Amino acid sequence: MKNLFLFIFIITFLGNCTKEIISSKDTSEFSFTVSYFNYNNHTNKIFFYTEIEKITNVSFIDSVWVLLYNEDGDEINSSELNPEYPDSNFNSMISIFSSIITLNNIEPDVYFAAFNMKDQLGNHFDSKSERKYLTTYTEPIKPEIIGYSIPNTFVLHPTEWTILPIELHVFDENGLENISKVEYETLRMFNGCNADNNNNGIINEPISDNDYTNLGFDDWLLIFNRFGPNNIFIYTIEIPMRPFDGSALIDSDGNVLPGFEATDCGRTGDVFFKFQATDNSDLTDSIEDIHIEIIAP
Repeated sequence: MKNLFLFIFIITFLGNCTKEIISSKDTSEFSFTVSYFNYNNHTNKIFFYTEIEKITNVSFIDSVWVLLYNEDGDEINSSELNPEYPDSNFNSMISIFSSIITLNNIEPDVYFAAFNMKDQLGNHFDSKSERKYLTTYTEPIKPEIIGYSIPNTFVLHPTEWTILPIELHVFDENGLENISKVEYETLRMFNGCNADNNNNGIINEPISDNDYTNLGFDDWLLIFNRFGPNNIFIYTIEIPMRPFDGSALIDSDGNVLPGFEATDCGRTGDVFFKFQATDNSDLTDSIEDIHIEIIAP
């Protein structure tokens, strides 16, 4: 009798625990997988778009809306988002919502969109888009290189590869999307090496370029990183710097990366940079003779 009572108690206890575990999982859960907006300064129309993934089937989407903010956090506009495929959203795990609004006389500024969703249980979900510089200018205006951040000197490491960080400040009245590329070239006045460290029978001579060059590479590009003060566009590049002993660059598996084989030394001397920003109308701005002295450890 006592064993029977114990058995019933255990079954009841496990049954109650099972119910509790199931109920903890039965919560409404959604995820914004895509959230972005675009602005057409010819039509003054803003297109909002988002994709929402339904993780569970406990609840369904009740409403979706978006709020547009400027860089200072002031709300500029709000809009309800409509399902693009309303007939399939009920059963689909991915729901697509979008909206197009007209926004006249928008002030040139950095903006971001906050996408919001409420489910049938009253739970709230949200997601912020990337920041964008919006402008009403439609006439082509060339980009401007406002400034840069680059060290005056750079000391090579004796045996390890290091990074030379460069930051370029650019602005374009036609917006960030109007800039097609920001690139750099160098003019080198490097010293020769003192020993045949890579054992190829040749000691590398000094290097003296006659003009700025990218050495035939088309990937010497700076990448947009973030917006800075006064809505400037900050582009950055991290240039790998060879150690003073000329060591090769090795990956995590111990393999030499192509193009980064060992040489006689890491070069010291003077290098001058030229930066150029080009927009979609092929208008450009450039600065040059930005000097760095490369120093031995």
